Formats: sequence, C-alpha cells, structure tokens
Amino acid sequence: MVSTTTPAPRLRLLDGLRIAAAIGVILYHYTGRYPSQVEDFGWFAHVTTYAAVGVYLFFMISGFVILMTAWGRDLPNYIGSRVGRLFPTYWAAVLIAGLIVFALRPSFPADPAEDLGWDDWALNFTMVHSAFGAENIDGIYWTLYMELKFYVLIALFMLIGITRHRILAFVLIWPVLGALAQQNGGDVLAEILMPHYAPLFAIGMVLYLVHLDGRFRPDTTLALGFNLAFMAYQSNGPYAAFMTRTDDITARGGIIAVILLLGVVMIWAFSCTRLQYVRWGWLTTAGALTYPLYLIHERLGWYVIEVLHRHDWAAWPAMLAAVAVVFLAAYLLYRCVDVPFSGRLRRAVEHQLRSLVPASRDR
Repeated sequence: MVSTTTPAPRLRLLDGLRIAAAIGVILYHYTGRYPSQVEDFGWFAHVTTYAAVGVYLFFMISGFVILMTAWGRDLPNYIGSRVGRLFPTYWAAVLIAGLIVFALRPSFPADPAEDLGWDDWALNFTMVHSAFGAENIDGIYWTLYMELKFYVLIALFMLIGITRHRILAFVLIWPVLGALAQQNGGDVLAEILMPHYAPLFAIGMVLYLVHLDGRFRPDTTLALGFNLAFMAYQSNGPYAAFMTRTDDITARGGIIAVILLLGVVMIWAFSCTRLQYVRWGWLTTAGALTYPLYLIHERLGWYVIEVLHRHDWAAWPAMLAAVAVVFLAAYLLYRCVDVPFSGRLRRAVEHQLRSLVPASRDR
C-alpha cells in the first residue's frame, strides 16, 4: 500500500534556525578558521570560532526533520524525497567548486589543486567519495557524508518498521554501540555508527517524538538526558579539537556544550510550543536557501575574498562582499537548479523504486 500520510505542517522557525546555523558556519570560515583571519578580525574571530557549532546544530535538526520525513511514509517516497532534495543542487555545487579549484587555482588557504586530483573531483559527485578515500573538493562536504549515513540508517530502520518504542531503543543503544566500536578498534562499525555525532542526531530524533506526543514523557526525558550527557562529553573532546584550528584560539568545551544546549532548547521551543505555529513566509525562503548556501559558500567565498584582497580591499569589506556573493549564488542555485530539477528527480526515483520495491505498510 502506498502511504497517503499528509505531510506535516512546515515548522518555519526551524527553517530560521537552519539559516542562522549556516550563517554561523560562513562567518567561521571567513573570519575564524585560519591564523591570518584571526589577525584581520581580532576579537570577532574569537567569537566566530564558536559559530562552527552550526555544523553540529545541523545534525540535531536533521535528526528531527529526517525522522519526520520518514514517519508514516514508505521507502520509495522517502528515498525519492532525499535524492531529489540533495543531489541536483549538490552536483551543481561540486561542478562550481571543481572549476574554482582547477581553473582558477586559488592560493588561499593553499593551492587546493596540489592535494586534489581530477579523480577526486569526479568521485565527489557521488557524495560517498569519503568512503573510497577521495579528498573533498570543498571542505564542508564531510558533513554531507555524515548526513548521508544517517539517511541510510533511517532507510534501514524503515525496512523493519518505525515505531515510537523502536526509536527510543535505538537512540539509547546507538551512541553506546558507536563508542564501543571506536574504543575497541571496530573501524568499519565506527565508520557506520558515527560515534562523535550519534548523540546529536539522536537528540533530534527524541525531540521529534516529543513533538508528536505534545509533551515530555518519562521515556523521552530519559532518552534526551542520556544523549545530552554524551553530547557534553563530546563537546569537551572532538568538538573542541575540531574548532581549535589556530594557536591563537582555543575552543572551550564548556562553551560549546552551552551553545549546543541552547540549540536543543530552541529546537524544542520551535517545534513543541506555540512557536511551532509561526507562519512567517520569509522563513520558508530562508530555509530553501540554506542548503545551496551551505554547499557553495566555502570555495567561492574564499576565492572572492582572495581576489578582493589583491585589489587592496580591507578584511571587513571583502568578507561582507563575499557573503553577498554567496547569498546571490545560493539564490541562483535554488531558482535555476533546485526548483526545476529536484521535483523531477524525486518523482523519477520514486517511480523507479515502486517498480522494484514493494511498498511498505503504513506505520
């Protein structure tokens, strides 16, 4: 039977949170990632170092949104929606990033073509290039690989059937299994289970259950607290290490944990309180721009800043100009790629899968 579940109303403030996280990551990459940026931006670089938390906030939001996407739907619908949403814009972004790397040969932060080959670029179009040891044509693509693995885990979950009790069991077991695999040398299992990021996705999944229930229950409270503890532990370890990229700035795990906790509170407030009924139209537009903006900002923005510096632009005007350029590029990607092609690809994939895979029962 084909699922006929009515799509859930869009949570507009979550769209706003996503664009805020993307802007935070942009500011981190433009002002707080490298020593020369710290010299140019001073105290502001010390602040934007923590804006890299936006990546982890994306993982929590994905835990919520992807479970919402899968809930009550069948596998062809889910896979079609994910492929259509991700790949057209991603392919365009990979093409642009490769042209910048190999045709324009930027020198900041270093000449990327010295470490990247055409074979790396070609494999990047699959989004699973990291599994084969290929380098990212754009540094932020590592996060897409994590997201893709989570999507696959949810797809496997759909094969056995998504229920509330199974989700609760999963979010309690997943971080533990991931940590055990990492500590005991289970490299393949750790690669699949993503021990550093499992608590973040799990937190989003728990918050979706709270959204469905309309309130916290003892079991969701326990599951959330359990994963918050894992999140706090990771904040003082790999998260802080990831965000400490220069000798001039040391990211503090306690501050990271507090920012992430604030993110958890906002996801809850925007999805489980009266704020979920906010219907500001501009937030939908902001949400639509988030993905292309995230994909395009790093290579393109750095190149714009590099060119403007050659023409003696100061750090602040060059950075702001780069932000304007990548927002314009994101809008063009959305209008020229996402709008005309995402729906077509989604329908084509779903149609093909329905001819191959029996429709799952309604959940």
